[in-house]
Amino acid sequence: MNRKNDFYLFFWGGLIMMVVGLFFLSQKVTVTNSFWGGGMRLMGMHINSGMVIVPLIFSLVWLFVKPNKGSKIAIVLSVILIIASLIQSTRFYIQYLTLFDWVIMLVLIFGGMAFIGKSLLLKN
Repeated sequence: MNRKNDFYLFFWGGLIMMVVGLFFLSQKVTVTNSFWGGGMRLMGMHINSGMVIVPLIFSLVWLFVKPNKGSKIAIVLSVILIIASLIQSTRFYIQYLTLFDWVIMLVLIFGGMAFIGKSLLLKN
């Protein structure tokens, strides 16, 4: 085999391995979100989820009363705060797995990544 065929073999084989391993992993992970029932921690203080919306309300009122650069920056910052609290309240739970299933998933994911890396490091 020449180098070009080696590249395609390692790259596509590794990509297929990685996708199959990530698919198996995605079938065993449960994602939950407790945004409206919980809240977030910011600098050691617990902030309820409804309180995260208050800066957005104030910045929207500020935008309609006196539209300027500061009100637009306040809206962007309050949206970033809401997105950060959504990300922080997301939880991932891995369901019951046998050791064999876990090893197969890891071999497929990281073996595929290794093959992709090897194909990218092949010299032409």
